[in-house]
Amino acid sequence: MTAGCLLAGCSALPSLPGLGKAAEPKAAPTSATTSPGAGRSVSDEEGRTIIAEYIKRNNAANRARSEKLLAGFEGGSSFAIDKAAYTSSRLLTKQADYTYKPFAYTKPTYYAPPAGGASWFLTTAHWQRGKETAKEVTYLLFAREAAGWRQVYSPDSYEDTADKLPSLKTDGAGAAAEVAQADGKGLLMAPGDLARRYAAHLSGKGTAADKTLFAADDISTGAASNRAKMARYAKLTEVVRPATGYPSYALRTADGGALTFTTLQRDRRYDVRQGPERNYVFQKDSGLLRGHYYNSMKMTELIQVAAHIPPKDGKLAQVQVVAGYSGLTAGSGR
Repeated sequence: MTAGCLLAGCSALPSLPGLGKAAEPKAAPTSATTSPGAGRSVSDEEGRTIIAEYIKRNNAANRARSEKLLAGFEGGSSFAIDKAAYTSSRLLTKQADYTYKPFAYTKPTYYAPPAGGASWFLTTAHWQRGKETAKEVTYLLFAREAAGWRQVYSPDSYEDTADKLPSLKTDGAGAAAEVAQADGKGLLMAPGDLARRYAAHLSGKGTAADKTLFAADDISTGAASNRAKMARYAKLTEVVRPATGYPSYALRTADGGALTFTTLQRDRRYDVRQGPERNYVFQKDSGLLRGHYYNSMKMTELIQVAAHIPPKDGKLAQVQVVAGYSGLTAGSGR
């Protein structure tokens, strides 16, 4: 008998900074490029202190693969994704065999709403470990919770979006303007509509208008490629929806648009097609889905996206997903 061995999923389970051989570097702040930000809810000095503490505690949690430590500085969908990654890593590698190299972030720039405004801020930075520094930008979004600041979004920009990353609008005090989720005035869509419309597009169930509304991006093109590749081996049932349990955020961009951060949940089930060949499906490098599945496999994934919603000014424009971060949070099969 032969086996049709195809990876069920468009990518392996993402690793946390420093976890496993596939880990991508994330870096420590060295200097800031914005004004001190006296008129902002978070100044550069405060931002540097928060991120320095975040990096220190993140490295400690990664080294121990401890969700208890992780909960002290992460929240939202970031915590859900990374907690599951810890579980997966522990199942794949015993602590005695586990090695870890600390990371940092460099070249940080801080964007915060005006003083007295929203209790969150955004940092753009580059991941760094040793002599290796990522070319791509990482967006780090921190929200103030009852117990303190928590990192709740950390999408990495894509290599092909380096020249498409939107500039953020700031005032004379260096403060960035928050865009309300329901505020679609002058925009191609309201930030609060992004998750719903992109979810339909990502699952291949969007309208013809949706197909032209969104520019091609790594997540949606990867999903479409995976559906075509897997059709021969398994029937795919896929549902993508806004992960409403995790807040979304948006800031005004210099062109009058908005940079929006939101989270989606994707549930997929692969039912293996039975035939003369003994087909199976598997998910590479995942402790949550170990081995080969000859009948069916189910997985739940959270996907963070950062997208630029352009202004509605009569010109041809498309919503561009510029960054993403995702991970399996549950899986099963037989």
